[in-house]
Amino acid sequence: MRLGLYNVKYAARKLIEGVLPHVKNVDPNLVSWSMVPIGAAVAACYYFGAGGQTWLYLVAIGLTCLRMYLGTLDGLMAERFKKETPVGAIVNKVTPELCDVMYLVVLALARPEWTNLGLGVITVAWLTTFTGMVGLVSGKPGQSIGPVGQTDRLAALLVLTLAAFFSDSYGWGIDFIWIFLVWSLFGGIVTVLLRLYPNLKDGSHGEATS
Repeated sequence: MRLGLYNVKYAARKLIEGVLPHVKNVDPNLVSWSMVPIGAAVAACYYFGAGGQTWLYLVAIGLTCLRMYLGTLDGLMAERFKKETPVGAIVNKVTPELCDVMYLVVLALARPEWTNLGLGVITVAWLTTFTGMVGLVSGKPGQSIGPVGQTDRLAALLVLTLAAFFSDSYGWGIDFIWIFLVWSLFGGIVTVLLRLYPNLKDGSHGEATS
């Protein structure tokens, strides 16, 4: 069972290759670290958007798309221009995780009705990453399977944030961010179990972690 949108990332890379000649002399780590202030801006947009500045949801969508673009560009730059380093591999993993923590913490704090769900999603998101990489300690491959990996979560966030903008703007009365948190929590639990199982099963093999 290999659910998830992670492999779509490779197809998306083809759409980014056109910019590569213009960034040949740029450090891929700089591109990776540039996601952190963008992630902080996304978090701020969700906080104030949930507080009534609904138009900021649209800004959050645009910034999240930019974050995802940069998160693919940095790795592609490192591969194409032979700039892969151990430090770069760490930075490439740490920066998107920092961005996730920021927006998830903000969602948990933005509205009282989101708090418990948000805390649960933060925990499950961490477990998703952990169970995706835990096999590496015993020489097994990482795992990217499951319906709610990092890429899947961001894709759902984009769609449901747009829905939240329209709901709040036109008084539909549907809390789409709450729906996002519910989906992330329960789908995340399924993902954790799917990633954990191959690591506990002798001789299992997986794919690169998201």
